[in-house]
Amino acid sequence: MIKQMILGTAAVMLVAGNVVAKDADKPTRFEKTMAKYERTGKIKNCLNPIRLNHSNVLDDFNIIFEVSPKQAYLTTLPRKCHRLGFHRAISYTVRGGQLCSQDTFRVFESGNPMLGPTCFFGKFEKIIKKSREQIAKEKAAQEAAKGAAEGPAEGAAE
Repeated sequence: MIKQMILGTAAVMLVAGNVVAKDADKPTRFEKTMAKYERTGKIKNCLNPIRLNHSNVLDDFNIIFEVSPKQAYLTTLPRKCHRLGFHRAISYTVRGGQLCSQDTFRVFESGNPMLGPTCFFGKFEKIIKKSREQIAKEKAAQEAAKGAAEGPAEGAAE
């Protein structure tokens, strides 16, 4: 009986491990979105809120603030903001005419009149949207590298 339970548990763990491995191959929302941008390394402590057109919550750690169709700022939060990546909506108040790192925001939970957790913004890194051609070239290079790493196809004549 104990042997069967151990074997059953091992089988469940093996199946769960395969599901995790398959999910690990899928790019995250953060990876998919950031593939469209080039990081500049230029950091700002504050942004002018008048210039902010749109926010895009990527996950529990990262938010993009678009200032134009080609330019945006990525803020990586100093700590995980629980439920942010799930609800993907925030509410914040600008004080002193600037939106700054270490200012707070709240997770906005749709359908719930109560706001969610309070979290802190991180510093803002300028990011530039890549051209469609640049994205296509990078994707082709990644596919070629992936194909080369996998080696010849199974059953191929050698």
